[in-house]
Amino acid sequence: MFRFLKRSSNAPDGHEEITRSALLRILELNKEMARAAKPEALPDRVLDAAIELAGAERGFLIVRAGTASALAARVEGGAVEGRAVEGLEAGPGWEVVAARNLDREHLKKALRKLSRSITTGVLDSGVAFRSDDALNDETLNPKQSVADLKLRSVLCVPMRVGEEVRGCLYVDNRFAQGRFDEHSQELLEAFADQAALSLERVRLLEENTRMLRSVELRNEELKGALAERSKALESLSEGFVPSGLELRHRYPAIVGRGRAITAMLTVVDRITEGDFPVLLYGESGTGKELVARALHENGPRREKPFTGVNCGAIAEGLLESELFGAVKGAYTGAVRDRAGLIESSAGGVLFLDEIGEMSLALQAKLLRVLQERRLRRVGGNEEISVDVRVISATHRDLAREVSAGRFREDLYYRLKVVQVEVPPLRERREDISVLVETFLERLHAEHKASGRARPQLARECLERLLAHDWPGNVRELQNEITRMHALGGDLLGPELVAHLSKAPRVAGQGGVRGLVGRKLEDVEAELIRATLELTDGRRGEAAKILGIPRRTFYNRLKSLGLEA
Repeated sequence: MFRFLKRSSNAPDGHEEITRSALLRILELNKEMARAAKPEALPDRVLDAAIELAGAERGFLIVRAGTASALAARVEGGAVEGRAVEGLEAGPGWEVVAARNLDREHLKKALRKLSRSITTGVLDSGVAFRSDDALNDETLNPKQSVADLKLRSVLCVPMRVGEEVRGCLYVDNRFAQGRFDEHSQELLEAFADQAALSLERVRLLEENTRMLRSVELRNEELKGALAERSKALESLSEGFVPSGLELRHRYPAIVGRGRAITAMLTVVDRITEGDFPVLLYGESGTGKELVARALHENGPRREKPFTGVNCGAIAEGLLESELFGAVKGAYTGAVRDRAGLIESSAGGVLFLDEIGEMSLALQAKLLRVLQERRLRRVGGNEEISVDVRVISATHRDLAREVSAGRFREDLYYRLKVVQVEVPPLRERREDISVLVETFLERLHAEHKASGRARPQLARECLERLLAHDWPGNVRELQNEITRMHALGGDLLGPELVAHLSKAPRVAGQGGVRGLVGRKLEDVEAELIRATLELTDGRRGEAAKILGIPRRTFYNRLKSLGLEA
């Protein structure tokens, strides 16, 4: 009366037309499954189609335990399309993810309404099971369970992905005998494999989504941890500079040991002994060449030459011959072979100031020198080996220049093995008084023969120097002290610096970088506090300097808690 059946390749006679229409229906169902808008509803769609194809009364979609993914989760505790699903449990090594009847209603307590032995047998053997009259089938055991289920016609087919049985489609009819024939089995088997692939696709998509969410969550956690560490390091660097910090090397040409300059020297001290390229970033006048010379004088190439060239101060055609040299006859006036600065710096350090001004064509040639340590003179064919450490400097944001196509990305990363940021003078105001005294001492030593006494600086004059923004940085300060020394007498008074601005800028060309991550209220409070200190607490004058109406200024003092 019943048997486990292997797949049949030919439809029974008389079923040719039915088979054709059924196969067309399977193709339509495949399209529906592929276009399923809601993956969680796919098990119900699959089961409804199986009931329709087999002409069954009820159906059950079963998958192996652990492969159901969110499809099982949506049955266990959720609602599918607004209808509660209750009582679905797991069998021995498998799970029911959908249970429906001919009217497309969900069945409760599905595990009690199907044969566990039939289900387990199909999953284990991978062979379909069909019974014409299960209730009176002598070979089905236990007999009582079949009677309790009131089984008549039963058909259960495996769902395969490749050679692996991932689940099964179980359909039955409690009221009619012989409801399923070999033709029904063939159709359901063909459909089952297609349905298995659709469910597998959904499972893989869900797994990918879970992994992506896990990666995103982990990334967010790492970003948070990195932000906390960066914030902690920033707080340490801003609020704590060890007194008497011992550096391995001496930097007599770099004046000042405030927080910003000490932080920079700490980095310089660590990279001095290396032989890799270094990129110095900072505004004009901050002393980038002094840093480059310090790297050379304390480094392993100190006995070899230091050669510096400003790439923005020499025309492109001349700069090429200056850097790479030229052979006799390469251009008008080339009466003999001449070595360039790179070749002349052999064994030493080549300092390329304002590297951001170099043309793209010349950048390509410089990149070749850095990569291959060989060059060709202008007009020549001979390749010359070179050994030089390159230190470059710029006031431009080279990363932005790369994005704009004005600087080669490959050269940028070649030059920026280590980047050192040279702070602007407005970020190291604690060093201004030391710099002023140093410049006055140098000027006095240069003019000692004139018999003039060393001039003293009036307090009001120093205050104005401390308050000025110094857009030209240390170079501007040095020129200002030289002018004051030339025009002043024994006492340098405030009239000599009356032209200088009283109020510091909050954010200059590079000052914005130091404000990133800070609250606007904190920046405003700091500016107001500094302005009040400059005016000795005179609020009316502070409001005038900041360009704010007095009433508005007083309200801001109250809002920021600065009334005292």
